[in-house]
Amino acid sequence: MEKHILSKSTFLRGLQCHKSLYLYKNFIQLRDTPSAEQQAIFSRGNRVGVLAQKLFPGGIDATPTKKNNYIAAVEKTQFLINSGAEIIYEAAFQYNQVLAILDVLVKKEGKWYAYEVKSSIKISHIYVMDASLQYWVITNSGLAIEDISLITLSSKYIKKGDLNLHELFAITSVLKDVAKNQDAITDQANILIELASTAEMPDVPIGEHCFTPYNCDFMGNCWKNVPHNSVFEITGLSKAEQFALYSSGVRTIDEIPAKNNLDKNVNIHLATSKKFDVHIQKEALKKFVDELTYPLCFMDFESFMPAVPLYEGTKPYQHIPFQYSIHVQESASSTTKHLEFLAEQGFDPRIDFIDNLLEHLKEASTILVYDALMERNILNGLKKDFPEKSEGIDFVLSKLKDLMQVFQERIYYHPLMKNSHSIKSVLPALVPELGYETLKISSGSIAMIAFEKLQTETDMFRAMETREHLLEYCKLDTLAMVKLLEVLKRSI
Repeated sequence: MEKHILSKSTFLRGLQCHKSLYLYKNFIQLRDTPSAEQQAIFSRGNRVGVLAQKLFPGGIDATPTKKNNYIAAVEKTQFLINSGAEIIYEAAFQYNQVLAILDVLVKKEGKWYAYEVKSSIKISHIYVMDASLQYWVITNSGLAIEDISLITLSSKYIKKGDLNLHELFAITSVLKDVAKNQDAITDQANILIELASTAEMPDVPIGEHCFTPYNCDFMGNCWKNVPHNSVFEITGLSKAEQFALYSSGVRTIDEIPAKNNLDKNVNIHLATSKKFDVHIQKEALKKFVDELTYPLCFMDFESFMPAVPLYEGTKPYQHIPFQYSIHVQESASSTTKHLEFLAEQGFDPRIDFIDNLLEHLKEASTILVYDALMERNILNGLKKDFPEKSEGIDFVLSKLKDLMQVFQERIYYHPLMKNSHSIKSVLPALVPELGYETLKISSGSIAMIAFEKLQTETDMFRAMETREHLLEYCKLDTLAMVKLLEVLKRSI
């Protein structure tokens, strides 16, 4: 058996971009280093896949003893089929030098059924294409498949007691769509096999395909000649608008003509960038500041979203709050004091979270947050889960005021914000001495990953270190708001 040329992942890569496939096959060293978020998504997928195998207990794993020995995996799968095995995990097949490894293969009443597991609650087009390739390889290699299904997490599942895997997972047949795609798979497989074997790199310019369906991991190479201050640095513009400008020869922000069809906020950015001047609506800013009452609390939450519910009454991917930071200012002239909470790992954090929060905020007059949608959603979720806490939660909800509004509505705009109102863009523009760059945990998504890892961490010192990093990150989020408000007050 010849070594495969394409796998499922490289086939899907080639569908997204021919150049990406070529680089992967020939210059893998140019690939971008995966982010912590990407690695977490990959690990989560593996964990969910292993858990889903328990829907079909007693199976035999076809994974070879030697890592990446895919020929051995195909041979082992065929041996298991011929030997009468009825449930095979990681079943490997190869046809026309295309390799496919299926999560679960099951024989029922003499017929074979294929199952592919996804750690998602929705079925996307790319998942169907994934299954279409699996079906194409398996059936053309000689095994008839009665049906092929995607196993996803059920958005309707609520944990009550021990996990009920048959309720946690939803199984959806995609045979009808998969069958329709077989001719297209044949055509694409032939094209991509030839492409993967060619010595000449395809000439594919950057475009929207760099982001669809996934962010390409060769962007560091393909985008290296995009100039500084490019049109892609203007957040808020759609990818289509950015590439329309770029392909028309307008590469940098300075080259965008004064008369254009871009929206109001983009033009505020263009005007302030060319003059490097700050745009301030002073009356609106004064009104916002005057409405703040004391004691003034600056508040930020952190939450995580376990794919598989960990706690009673929770659903897949439910936001579970585990941490908050509060800076309290008793009067407009007083210094701030800091309050914080970080849940202990291994326990449902929600009750301790809300009890401590309500105690710390009982004297609050205004509670300033950045992007109130998250805090409101979490508080309303806690109110639903713990109705006995409704009165205290309603008090907190009634005091919320969103600092992001000032920047989102361009009441205050600095050109270094680059048309973004994210605190990660606003803070370095207005308070350059503060920043997240030196932190071990530098974003909410990394904080999510860190706390989820804590649930199974057995090294006490590593756990303590992670907790210190989480506290440091969340504290900076609220200190950032304190400093931003100081800048706004000086601008009135």
